[in-house]
Amino acid sequence: MSAADGLAGIDALASRGLAEGAFAGAVLRVEREGRLVCEEAWGEAVRGDALGPGSAPERMRTDTLFDLASLSKLFTATAVLRLASLGELDLAAPLPALLERFAEPLRLGPELRDRLARGLARADLASLLAHSSGIHYWYPCYTRRGESFEAVLADLLEAHPPTGGMIYSDLNFMLLGRLVEAAAGLALHAAVEALVLEPLGLGRTTYARPARPFGGDAAAGPGSVAATEYGNRVERGMVAALGLAFDAWRDESTAILGEPDDGNCHYYFGGAAGHAGIFSDARDLCGLGRLYLEGGRVGGRAFLAPGLAEEALRDRGFGRGLGFQLGANYPSGGAGHTGFTGTYLHVNPGSGLVIALLANRLHVPEPRDLNPFRRELSEAVLAAFGR
Repeated sequence: MSAADGLAGIDALASRGLAEGAFAGAVLRVEREGRLVCEEAWGEAVRGDALGPGSAPERMRTDTLFDLASLSKLFTATAVLRLASLGELDLAAPLPALLERFAEPLRLGPELRDRLARGLARADLASLLAHSSGIHYWYPCYTRRGESFEAVLADLLEAHPPTGGMIYSDLNFMLLGRLVEAAAGLALHAAVEALVLEPLGLGRTTYARPARPFGGDAAAGPGSVAATEYGNRVERGMVAALGLAFDAWRDESTAILGEPDDGNCHYYFGGAAGHAGIFSDARDLCGLGRLYLEGGRVGGRAFLAPGLAEEALRDRGFGRGLGFQLGANYPSGGAGHTGFTGTYLHVNPGSGLVIALLANRLHVPEPRDLNPFRRELSEAVLAAFGR
């Protein structure tokens, strides 16, 4: 297949996704061994009337910023791996030992520390990264605002004792975010900036609300921001299903723009959490993927300890590496992660490709599963540009 034929096929797939209402807009960036081979944008970052009656639509651009949602977990994982490479953390360290070590910065009294230690007795740091700690899958911590995350977690560990196997759990990465803060001696946003964003040159990536006025003129600053959900429609139903109550939901008549869609990140952690909250564009996301494609090296220098990048992409069981996911979403032996808002990163060492696909799948009347589209487009990219 020629590159021109490949681009035409990719464009047809994206156009079909738009026509079928799978997303309002999308951005694709593909790099092969660090060189740009494809960059396209389709549709709208913000639909007309999304910010209120009469508000204008904003077209999607290749430098549009997206709420990465759970793709933020890869930035947290990279911070953990960097700390491990610096000798500040040990991936094999039992969690009870880490809780004892960081009891002061985590503000753990003896009783709370002991409760957490009992619940996490069989877990280590690597098991949090690989979702094999057995910690419960999710809880709306914002229904218990005023209580510490560690207190909420201790209650959950007692109500849902960890079991064997893999449970994909936001709580794993909420705890990892807290451990990064404790080990680095910095708030999470500052720790991730110092450990990951600055060394990798990811200048467009941030936890903070993007500074440019949303919906403003393109000349006002670099890039737009993609809108996400209209209020927390999905999460609101999840909270109701648990029989819990929350009275501070965002307005469902306008789209969320520049704030994390994730409820725990927004309502409870103040915008920066280990599992969600990062905004980035396709270029910077490829930059993160390139770190792992290049064996943990940045500019030819070791950034991660030897073999650690490869270990992160290796299946440790149940289709999980150290922060990374493997399986059907990443054809031809790749690895990556997805985000609830519609984001996707695929690192494929066999082809030398990094694929970043960012789509605002929640910015439509009826959100749907985007995985079939992700797989189809990823296969088309591999066929067109793989070495």
